[in-house]
Amino acid sequence: MNWAHFILWTAGSYLLYYPAMILYDLKTSGPKSTGSIPGELTFSEENTPFSVEHVPKETTQKETAPKPQPAIIGSGGVSLKNLFGLCREEAIVYTKPVSF
Repeated sequence: MNWAHFILWTAGSYLLYYPAMILYDLKTSGPKSTGSIPGELTFSEENTPFSVEHVPKETTQKETAPKPQPAIIGSGGVSLKNLFGLCREEAIVYTKPVSF
C-alpha cells in the first residue's frame, strides 16, 4: 500500500463514519421536550436592550511630578576594574530591580 491508497482509504473512512454518526445521533435523540431529562440544564433569559448615555469625565490637566530616575542611570557606566572594586566595597545594591 502506498501513500495515495492510504490517504484515499482514510478519507473514505472519515466520509462514511462521520455522516453515520450524525444520522445515528439524530435518530436516537428523538423529539426534545423541555425538562424531560433529569439533570438537564436549560437557560432562558429575557434581556431587553436599553440605551445608555455617555457622560464624559471632567478633563483637568494636572501637573505630574517627573519620575525619579534610578541611581544607576545617573551614575554613568563603570569599567570592569572599577566594578570589581565596587564589589569588594559592597557598594552595589543587589535588591533593586534592574531597569532596561
